[in-house]
Amino acid sequence: MLCINIFETFQMVEQREIIARESQFTPFFMYRLRIPVYSLFLSSILLVIAVIPLSYYFMSKRLEERIEKNFKIISRVIKKGNSSARITPKEMNNKNIILRFLNPNERKVVEVLIEKKGKALQSEIAHSQGMTKLKTHRAVKELERKGIINRKSYGKTYTISLAKDVEEVLLK
Repeated sequence: MLCINIFETFQMVEQREIIARESQFTPFFMYRLRIPVYSLFLSSILLVIAVIPLSYYFMSKRLEERIEKNFKIISRVIKKGNSSARITPKEMNNKNIILRFLNPNERKVVEVLIEKKGKALQSEIAHSQGMTKLKTHRAVKELERKGIINRKSYGKTYTISLAKDVEEVLLK
């Protein structure tokens, strides 16, 4: 019995040596490239860290250029007193021209401010038809960033008022 086990052990050692010798002489193109898992994980994280800020930068830059272009058009129209061909004569006033360049939520905020003579509470605007607190907050932030409105703290809410130059145009 001991002889059989020793014989089997020698056979197994021989087979291992044969496999080791064969693996030493395999052609180069037969080798499998072994990449550690952590390096794939790290490279994917670095790729995400690089791609997201770059895409945000380029998208925001394009959006800023578009907004700037729209405001240049608005100021040109107001200065010249001209209107575009698409606007009918009854819509030729400056208020409608300015409101056309705002998204629907921003337009609604400005319309409420016009109704309230240029000043309103943010909570009042949020309670108007089709508006929520979140929509109102986002629209107010964007209008403030564009310089169309001013926002002042008033308890738990804000007092929203039109900027002086915009008020002169809209509340004639």
